[in-house]
Amino acid sequence: MDKRILIIHDRFQFRGGAERMALDMCKMLGADLVTEFWTDETFPQSDVPHKLTVLDKGEPKAMVFRYFRSQWNFWWKTRKLIKNYDTLIFSGNNCLAAALRPLHGKKTILYCHSPVRYVYDLLPLRRREEPSILKRVFYYDLGKYLIRGLYRLGLGRMKVVIANSENVRGRLQYYCHTDSQVIYPPIQTEKYRFIEQGDYYLSWARLDGLKRVERIVEAFKEMPDKKLIVASGGEELAAIRNLAAGAPNISVLGWVDNEKLYDLVGRCIAGIYIPMNEDLGMTPLEGMAAGKPCIGVDEGGLKETIIPGKTGIFIGAEASVRELVNAVRSLTPTRALTMRADCEAQAKNFSLEVFEKKLRAAIDQ
Repeated sequence: MDKRILIIHDRFQFRGGAERMALDMCKMLGADLVTEFWTDETFPQSDVPHKLTVLDKGEPKAMVFRYFRSQWNFWWKTRKLIKNYDTLIFSGNNCLAAALRPLHGKKTILYCHSPVRYVYDLLPLRRREEPSILKRVFYYDLGKYLIRGLYRLGLGRMKVVIANSENVRGRLQYYCHTDSQVIYPPIQTEKYRFIEQGDYYLSWARLDGLKRVERIVEAFKEMPDKKLIVASGGEELAAIRNLAAGAPNISVLGWVDNEKLYDLVGRCIAGIYIPMNEDLGMTPLEGMAAGKPCIGVDEGGLKETIIPGKTGIFIGAEASVRELVNAVRSLTPTRALTMRADCEAQAKNFSLEVFEKKLRAAIDQ
């Protein structure tokens, strides 16, 4: 009899790569899915091929309540559900609370997108940016110990730990002293296709501070002869639209549906993706599947996907506006076309078929 598999994913809040991957795993493994909450800004629930369980509604605004509610939901509300499954695949961090109970005879696997960044590698930045001294002390000076402790407890219950990149494997080893194997997340290479070369560059990273999309907009404001389309949403959407106001060469579309995104990627000159120390970054690979190179930053997971001069070009980790302007002018339409074959070849290394083969081998360990 086939083993019953449950995917336990943190939340479906945005239309991100981790969410897309959780849905892909459900399809390829015939698995059911449980998540804390589901918003209108993410994928439609109809994309879930089997049983879906949503534990709560929306996201609380208060940071402390948000964290503890998530821990409670996964620990308490999954207690009966997980008894029906043989294999549990955890995707995220808060969801590990579901493992803090006896799980006799069950195979537990973590697909780690990154250890909790705001109490590990991003802690100095988050603490520095917090204006409230009280919150700074309560959240980051004291709260980090509780969050790290609960995370490590859940991590210790895993029989197999998978990292989504060498970058994340290094974080797991450095911060949590945990060994892991790398299985890169999949790209839907059959959906992203070269259509033609249009006259615009494209950004489709989620709009939050770590993605630094505002610098891309600032760079194109200095290049009125170059067109930019921003096809994504997020908490900084209003700010990005205000920043782009008065620049006719910049279009900020917000979230677009899948078919529109495939079309935009298939017709752009190149993608631009400059996040801060990204875990891996699936955006450049989506572009590569369509034969489009990427302008990226020389740090984090992008160093594992972008081959300089073949599938894109790098700017420095600081991602200055001046460097970005120079990179856009360097990656001309003609040069971008010469990279098409290398881009498409690189994307094949991250196909659904490759991912499924490696994931099934990990499950069978």
